[in-house]
Amino acid sequence: MAQSEDLPIFKSAYDLLEKLVGLSKELPKFFRYSLGTRMVDLCLDLLGQVYRANMSQEVREQVLTDLLIDYRQLLMLLRVVYRQKAISSGRYVELISLLDSIGRQATGWKQKTARGASPSVNSASRK
Repeated sequence: MAQSEDLPIFKSAYDLLEKLVGLSKELPKFFRYSLGTRMVDLCLDLLGQVYRANMSQEVREQVLTDLLIDYRQLLMLLRVVYRQKAISSGRYVELISLLDSIGRQATGWKQKTARGASPSVNSASRK
């Protein structure tokens, strides 16, 4: 089993967290304390779920389901912030690209788990 920090999904989620922390500082006050805080919290939850999924084979599928739910919530919040013109289109594309990468990796990991494969080893070897 690869270390969680070595997994591509962890690296993408961590990069997203850093960008969201920076973004939340720049958001207008209303968005910063409502949506900005929520987005950072969801991203922290994503990182925790990557750890849990990598550590426990027994609950991996449920943890990945929870991760994908948080992913969809974060996607929705980013859309709201963008449509309210609180962030630029370039910033939005950058964040959505990272989030899309996380979603694709989590979905693939969940599918491999359902088939009985050990995706953490396979994911780490694809660096």
